[in-house]
Amino acid sequence: MAVSNRIVPRLAFRVTLPAVMLVALFYTLRSAERERHTWNVQRESAHQMAVTGSDVESIPFIPSFHHSARIQDLIGFQWPAFAIAGAIAPVPQLFYADRKSAMPAKAGYAVLALTAGFYWFLVGVWLDTRVVQRKKPNHSRTVRIIFVVAFVLTTLFFVVFLGKDLLGGWPEGPQGAYGLTAWLALTSTILLTEINGFQHGRGTVPKL
Repeated sequence: MAVSNRIVPRLAFRVTLPAVMLVALFYTLRSAERERHTWNVQRESAHQMAVTGSDVESIPFIPSFHHSARIQDLIGFQWPAFAIAGAIAPVPQLFYADRKSAMPAKAGYAVLALTAGFYWFLVGVWLDTRVVQRKKPNHSRTVRIIFVVAFVLTTLFFVVFLGKDLLGGWPEGPQGAYGLTAWLALTSTILLTEINGFQHGRGTVPKL
């Protein structure tokens, strides 16, 4: 029993995080499908009025399709999973060209679920290793240099996005900017930890 009690906390994030995020993902994807269905109905209605109506001014204007801010922020927060899944099958996107505006099929949802689940599993493994088990990173000099460069870049983007979120706003439309800001914060934290930016116990930051 003692062994079991030690194992369960060490696996907490890698099990619970993908499960929770997949539940949130499916709920949000269902909302995204309703948004697209409503837009398609409005577009078909406008098309019928254009064919049968004689008064052009009475035809409603239907803007190009975009998901709501909530859907865009979800995509932005875990865009690597959406990008990988989108290369295999149609999935919701931040931007839609006319040739890529098809509604995702069941295969697209399945691929996205697998990709997002694996993505959050990796994040959960990192949390279990660094936060729960408190294991210090032990990378080679080359890997640490790569992490440092990536950390500097993600931090700069995070500062820019956070400034726009809090001060300037996004007059051209947020397009998942708040979700991307959260992803940049998460990624910067992971990278900073991997270059020994956070120390557990004694030790100093290794010099490059």
